[in-house]
Amino acid sequence: MKKLLYSLLVVTALVSCSSDDLKLSPTNGLSTSTAIQTKSNVGMILTGAYDQTGHYYYLTIGQIALDDMGDDVMLSNGAFGYSPYKWNQYTYDYTQYARINDGWWSSYCSYLWRKAYTAINQCNLIIENADNLPEGCEDYLAQAHGLRGWNFLNLYHLFCPAYLNKTLGGDNGKGLFLRLSSASSDKSTDVPRSDLKASMQQIIDDLTYAYEHCSSTSNYYINKKNAALFLARTYLEMGNYQKASEFAEIAASNTFDGSNLMSQEEYQTGFMTANSEWLWGFKFDSESTNIYASIPSFYHAATAMDANSTFGTANYGKQVPGDKVDDRVKYLAKNAIDYLVGYGTIRIAKSFTDIFKKDENGVWADCRALFPFYVDSKDGYFTAKFNNRGTLGVADFPMGRISEAYLIEAEAKMKLNDAATGLRVLNALQTKRGGTVSTEITIDEIWKERRRELYGEGFALTDLKRLNLPLHREGEDQWSSTKDLPADSPRMMFPIPDDELDYNPYYKNSTADYNKGQNDYWAR
Repeated sequence: MKKLLYSLLVVTALVSCSSDDLKLSPTNGLSTSTAIQTKSNVGMILTGAYDQTGHYYYLTIGQIALDDMGDDVMLSNGAFGYSPYKWNQYTYDYTQYARINDGWWSSYCSYLWRKAYTAINQCNLIIENADNLPEGCEDYLAQAHGLRGWNFLNLYHLFCPAYLNKTLGGDNGKGLFLRLSSASSDKSTDVPRSDLKASMQQIIDDLTYAYEHCSSTSNYYINKKNAALFLARTYLEMGNYQKASEFAEIAASNTFDGSNLMSQEEYQTGFMTANSEWLWGFKFDSESTNIYASIPSFYHAATAMDANSTFGTANYGKQVPGDKVDDRVKYLAKNAIDYLVGYGTIRIAKSFTDIFKKDENGVWADCRALFPFYVDSKDGYFTAKFNNRGTLGVADFPMGRISEAYLIEAEAKMKLNDAATGLRVLNALQTKRGGTVSTEITIDEIWKERRRELYGEGFALTDLKRLNLPLHREGEDQWSSTKDLPADSPRMMFPIPDDELDYNPYYKNSTADYNKGQNDYWAR
């Protein structure tokens, strides 16, 4: 009986095994033998995995959640001219359920889960047939390992306690559902939840394979350099600072003098086109953009409120003129620079803007302080970090940058008792960005620099968890009912969806079994 390739929902056919030749071509189910028969078909499966990884149910919601569940990035409550229609408000408010409770936005877990495991399933089809792949597809196999590894790492960030969590983590902490076989194989995809030791090892194994075997150098796909960065990221999560440093140095080509970082002008161009600092940029063009459900749709409104209020001027970061909110919104529509709005509902907390360097005139000097204006002090600041290339949602999104390697290297060197090297690396990044230059290296200094450099890129929640820090939201603009959580809080993650546990034979038979698979806060 022919085995079917399930869940290949929207995939791309390739004309060759070069990663630069991806072309869109939807398809239905394929037999396994047909699916791996040609280079084009193998590429079709791989690009289907990329497509699911970039779906707005997963990448948009997940990346925004990893930031808005932290201290600094927030959602407008909808009372100040821009309605979020509840998108990500429930993650910002820490109101998430294992099944839909109050509209689909109350249970993002099932959407994130479904897309992630669809991508993993398609990677599995390539990996489990490694010995039967057509000649010339070695890089596809390596990318499949790397993409599976990235997805497992992302699921770990979203659904698991930190490995370094003093209460819930460690080798025996609740880890991932390690599905390593495709739905078309003879092996069951019903698997128990692994512990964190096995989960982290699987991530390392996949990323190591990608690092050792990838031949493509395109920064729009998994390659040797970004696999090294993700290995550094994983080892940092585990507290293996020697390995974290080793792979951070590989990712940065052992160059930590600032020469391989974006210039200040490049940093301020709107993070819409991958450049040499980006080790992986997820590409959304006019055919693949999620438009209103894209990341720029939520982040971007304008780069300045008018021509006289651009970065470096006294009016940058000030309130939009107008007696009422409606007047201010109309002012933006008429006068703002690069005004292009989808939802435009991501806000930056005032408390976060205060940690960026200002000059003697009170004007931001740090090029990363891209907070051009606010409509109301209770609503937070708009950010101009993520823009569009002319059309809403057409933009690249940074999945990994060399600057992260600097931050990993600085932290790892400090932990390895080489504070001088760590400080030198940290200072190189700060100097390049026009920021405050640290005189000593501490975890707090590194954490603040990670916040300044990486906001909006999906690190806020993961850093709180990894560093065993509490959630602490300050200011009148933080409207969430959840303003504080203790370090190691079991709420700093998503629930495992009931769609998984209600049908998984390891967990569906009793409440006790269910609780073994579920994260502790959502136990019955």
